Amino acid sequence: MLEPLHPLLRKAYDPDRFALLGKEVLNDLVIHLNEAQSRSVPQSMPWTHPEEEKKHWETRLDRPEGLAALMREVIRRSNGLQDPRYMGHQVAVPFPDGALVGMVTDMLNNGGAVYEMGPTNSAMEEVLMSRIGEMMGLAEGCGGIMCHGGTLANLVALLAARRAHGGQARDAWRDGDDGMGAVLVSDQAHYCVDRAVRIMGWGKEGVGLVATDSHHRMTREGLEESYAAMQASGRRVVAVVGSACTTSSGAFDDLNLAADFARERGLWFHVDGAHGAPAVFSARHRQAVAGMERADSIAMDFHKIMGVPALCTGLFYARQEDSFLPFTQAAEYLWSDAEDPEWWNFGKRTFECTKRMLSTRVAAVLEEYGPEIWGVLVDRLFGLGAELADLVESRRANGWELAMRPEANIVCFRLLPEALGSLKAENDFTLRLRQKHLEVGAHYVVQTRFGGVVWLRCTLMNPLTGAADLNAMLDAFEGLAAGLANQG
Repeated sequence: MLEPLHPLLRKAYDPDRFALLGKEVLNDLVIHLNEAQSRSVPQSMPWTHPEEEKKHWETRLDRPEGLAALMREVIRRSNGLQDPRYMGHQVAVPFPDGALVGMVTDMLNNGGAVYEMGPTNSAMEEVLMSRIGEMMGLAEGCGGIMCHGGTLANLVALLAARRAHGGQARDAWRDGDDGMGAVLVSDQAHYCVDRAVRIMGWGKEGVGLVATDSHHRMTREGLEESYAAMQASGRRVVAVVGSACTTSSGAFDDLNLAADFARERGLWFHVDGAHGAPAVFSARHRQAVAGMERADSIAMDFHKIMGVPALCTGLFYARQEDSFLPFTQAAEYLWSDAEDPEWWNFGKRTFECTKRMLSTRVAAVLEEYGPEIWGVLVDRLFGLGAELADLVESRRANGWELAMRPEANIVCFRLLPEALGSLKAENDFTLRLRQKHLEVGAHYVVQTRFGGVVWLRCTLMNPLTGAADLNAMLDAFEGLAAGLANQG
């Protein structure tokens, strides 16, 4: 005989208890949003040393106080992306109503590899990917899939490129790869392209790094040289990857140049537009991605400058049928015919079996604001990048240096208040300055390195950030730099 329902299970599924908890947690999130926007907490990134944070949670997790209390502490100790002073990583400041979407989709939990596991998000995704693809300039008949992150999207795109342009008598997916494939990509590109090539079994030598100009863009000469070097080593180049934009400096490759080269050589053209592809929605900035519409595939993160919580990436194909290239695999318990192009069964086109209801997140933005908000957001964030660059240049007399004029919302700069004698001394000073600011600064800024030089790096993701915030950040660095210079 079945035992009565355990009291813990009755508690866990009680609708009335859920309603009370929901009100308490939602109220705490509203308080957090108000505090963040008013800049009333000491630091937008509450820095603690990793060992210190670990010790805190070792103690805290031994004394449960209830879900609401735990969430309150998580809020208090986490990075405050909603704070306009947070200027660090390329992570969206989500539209707050996205949290409501997450509440609904987490409750429904309809992710899946097949239509029957999630009919709503399966159909919605198919409609959205073709419609948004056309908004991005792809021709009718485009399509694609959503997945969890740009790293995964770039890998899947290169798997499609291998299948389309592999040039082997055997099928690499079915019979294995000979390990001699290669991809051409900017020497400033995101590391995930290198990682994808290695995962495919082509090793370090399968990455043909293309030389870039002073603005960190691939050059025609660099493409020619890298392609020739790959051929001379017996490598089979299958794709050219254009960056829109690079992670370190925010530079956009000349995508028309890359598209021309790929077409001349009969190669797949992929655009890693994880961060910068949304520029296409802005009349003011879409020229930065001119040529993207000629790509065979495009990766674009909805969770960067499109206001959607992480992770949510679109992998767009110029031809919807190409989305079936990466995988063809029998799974009788899910579908009857592995070769049948059933768009409604995710598992035929994605790495993931179960995935979250990603399309609902994107549909909610379009439902509430329309696609215009993406252009408005791009204009604001790219405008903040230009504003910060202007402010840095206006302070040159104080020792500030701009790495390059920003093309997006990523700005790299450094502060050297006095001659330090060597590049090593300059880099050491910048690293010490950034660490000191991390520990005590109200703003949050990261660091990067290119050309052997260490730079401070801001990615301006919060549209509520203003000129006063930017000036305050620069003032704080100047005060800290003066203290470090006096210490010698």
